[in-house]
Amino acid sequence: MDIYKGKIKIAVVAPPFSGHLYPILELVLPLLEEKNKYDICVYTGFHKEEVVKRLGFPVKILLRDKPDVFEKISDTERQTNIVIAYRQFKENLKLMPEVIKETEKFFSERKPDIVLADFAAVPVGIACKKLGFPWITSIPTPFAIESKTTPPAYVGGLYPQDGFFFKLRDKLARSIIRNYKKLICLILRKQIKELNFTLYNEKGEENIYSPYSILALGMKELEFRNDFPEQFIWAGPCCSSLFKDSIKFIKDKGYEKTVFLTNGTHLKWAKNTMIDVAKELSKLYPKFLFVVSLGSYPERDKEVLKEKNLHIYHYLDYDEVIPKIDYAVHHGGTGILYSCIKYNKPAVVIPHDYDQFDYAVRADLAEIGIVAKLKSRKNILKAFEKMLQRKEWNNLEKMSKDFNKYLPSEVLKKEIDRLLKGGK
Repeated sequence: MDIYKGKIKIAVVAPPFSGHLYPILELVLPLLEEKNKYDICVYTGFHKEEVVKRLGFPVKILLRDKPDVFEKISDTERQTNIVIAYRQFKENLKLMPEVIKETEKFFSERKPDIVLADFAAVPVGIACKKLGFPWITSIPTPFAIESKTTPPAYVGGLYPQDGFFFKLRDKLARSIIRNYKKLICLILRKQIKELNFTLYNEKGEENIYSPYSILALGMKELEFRNDFPEQFIWAGPCCSSLFKDSIKFIKDKGYEKTVFLTNGTHLKWAKNTMIDVAKELSKLYPKFLFVVSLGSYPERDKEVLKEKNLHIYHYLDYDEVIPKIDYAVHHGGTGILYSCIKYNKPAVVIPHDYDQFDYAVRADLAEIGIVAKLKSRKNILKAFEKMLQRKEWNNLEKMSKDFNKYLPSEVLKKEIDRLLKGGK
């Protein structure tokens, strides 16, 4: 029995980046079909307005008068480091007052019953606390949450290991992460004070996540950590394609194997690197077809570049191409990694940046792929050959079956009902 006589109003908020917006849209998309129960509105940036509307959601645009501001912050010309991370945080901080103001205005007008926000949408939590709205955090990269007893993320991909030395290493690494965040907040304390925001709560946990509910859009089977906050729930991966209008990929049966290569949408500085890897592999394995996707959805209709057994597409849909391939070579991004699990495809994982080193560790431990080093072409070629030589991928097969056991949208609906009934 519903607790509301009318519809439940849900505000869905995410930055206009594919890796953040698309998973949360997939999470909430089934709820759109229950028009008598849910009234949903999506809040994001200008460049994803068309995408949201095509799915059938009402949409509100944040910072409409600054259409390129989000992309300018996120798209770096080279691999990130502590200096670039600081600059990105500083630029984000400049935007926060305006984003919070617009969010409060939209929420005050529409008065949502509950808010669902991507973990990177930090201003949303601030607005919700001020206005008194319950909110749920969705996070496609669960290990981004600071660890308490295990190796932290974003320090180059640490493997969990026993022994005094490694426990000390993990403790030091966690301290470095936490103190780096505190240092940035200290440097920018004036701006942060104006936001009425503190980095950690009374439990010592990060305030950017909801204290009510955190939905992890991933698989527990891939994770070695067990030290997440008590409101943390494994909802399941959201990596399905939202549209089916990309170039249709037709497998060429004239080749022994088909290999798919990509480094996603964000790593613009590394696009040529993946093409170079594909060119070298295509010469070493002339009986294989190598298919590259540059990850540029706006250029999806551009001509496919073909050179013997190497085909370069400007964009290919994962759900369209991955079922038809034999192997993958990718950067370790959330979407492609889970898509390979979904379709039971072994991969060479070449982490480039951000959380990809941590995904590479998990792919290695779960035995679903072979990890290679970006800066060593010899290492990449060796990893590719190792992948080909391996005949059995038992754990990958098992995880592929486990993938379908998760029902993310059902978990979301239960959490909405729980929180609106006063659950904690």
